[in-house]
Amino acid sequence: MDETSGVSVWTLIGIAIFAGFLGWQIAKRKGLDKRGWAAACFFFPPAVIGVTIAKSQQRPGETQAFRNRWASLAAYDPEIKAAVDRLGVLGPAAVEQFRMAYADVQSRDAIPLIVADVERRWGADDGRIGVQERSR
Repeated sequence: MDETSGVSVWTLIGIAIFAGFLGWQIAKRKGLDKRGWAAACFFFPPAVIGVTIAKSQQRPGETQAFRNRWASLAAYDPEIKAAVDRLGVLGPAAVEQFRMAYADVQSRDAIPLIVADVERRWGADDGRIGVQERSR
C-alpha cells in the first residue's frame, strides 16, 4: 500500500461495491439490464451517472407508482370503474390489457376507444369469450 497516495485500496473497493449496488438498483427500477449496469458501475463508478440518465424500458403501466394509482382509479373513478366492470366479464387478462393501454395514453377521452378495442380483441369473434368462464 502506498501511503503517499492518500487513498487506500479498501476505499476504492468500497466505492466500487457501492457503485455496483447503485447501478443494480437503478437499472432494476428502470427495467434495464441489472447485471450489465452493475458490472459497468463496479468497474467504472462514474457509469452510475449513465444509468441514472438512461431512459426507462418499462411501460408506464408496469411501474409501481402507476399500479398504486390504478388501484384508486379502478375503485373511485366512475369512467374507469365502469370500464373495468364491463371488461371484467371477459376475464382478468382483458382488464389487464385495458390497464396497460390506459397507462400508455392516460387520457380519459381514450377510455371508450380502449374498451371497444379490448372487447373486439376478446369478443365472440375470436372465440375467447366465455372460455375463462367455462374453465373455472
